[in-house]
Amino acid sequence: MFSTRRASAAPQGFTLIELLVVVAIIALLISILLPGLQQAREQAKRVKCGANLRSVGQAMHSCWTDNKGYGPTWDDGGVARNMLTWTDVLFDTGYLGAYEAALCPSDKRPDDLARERGSAWGFNFVDKFGVGQQSLPGVRGSYALNAIIHWNHPGDRFNDGARQVCAIDGWWSWFGSLNAQWLMSWRITGRPRAFDYPNWEATMVGWRHPRDYSANTLYVDGHVAVLTPRMPERLQDIPNKSIDNNKSFTWLPAEPGTRMDWDPYNGEILDWRGRVPRWTLENGQQLPGQFMPAGFPPELSANYRTVKKIWRELPNKDADRK
Repeated sequence: MFSTRRASAAPQGFTLIELLVVVAIIALLISILLPGLQQAREQAKRVKCGANLRSVGQAMHSCWTDNKGYGPTWDDGGVARNMLTWTDVLFDTGYLGAYEAALCPSDKRPDDLARERGSAWGFNFVDKFGVGQQSLPGVRGSYALNAIIHWNHPGDRFNDGARQVCAIDGWWSWFGSLNAQWLMSWRITGRPRAFDYPNWEATMVGWRHPRDYSANTLYVDGHVAVLTPRMPERLQDIPNKSIDNNKSFTWLPAEPGTRMDWDPYNGEILDWRGRVPRWTLENGQQLPGQFMPAGFPPELSANYRTVKKIWRELPNKDADRK
């Protein structure tokens, strides 16, 4: 017998209107979720950056403990244009376990200011040497060392290590004054991003975490905190009122935000650049920018390691064998 059931109708697809509605809903959900995802991604980067600085802080304290209070120094271009800096010293001497700890995940490598300064001064960096990598303007690491920590006079460390900054997110390998002059000037005036001269030290702290323009900060006592600048009411207040320089400072509490690293300080910190004897090489030669105490271990100097060719892991040892 033949069945009298009718064949089922072929399934119908979505109409154009239905497809457009679905697309619109998806687009709406993306627009709602994307900012949250971006914020979560940036928060993860800031947390990773803070963890990196904690590792750097542990490396610094180990170095100080092993070397009678002395720590690493940077190369600010006085010896090599492709610079190795203070975090390179920590890594090469075995105090910093992984070089990646010297890199902030929010660092564009280079950031705008590092690119501009590096281009103007002819200072460059590469991640690996001897492998044909094109050099970029700027510095290798993401963190700036307090200039007075670099000079390695232990007496210049303030008695409250929870307030004196050891290192911070940086647009260079070191910083001399703790303020947000460039950042706040740009936000108020809308002028192009350029570092202020002559007070170029006002641009060295890297306020690179965009949610609130914050910077991860390592203090001398080893703890890490987020430092966020404040927006002053007046343009002329930017250098000295964007940061509470009693709670966080480079040299001494309530320091002016416009000081340079070579300015004499009439307080606990005297004219430290005039101190003698200064650290020298075995033949009496003084390397550029090395105003260290006489007992400073030369192996902790980036310049010395370059001149003497005693880098172990840096430059890239495998490439050097070729």
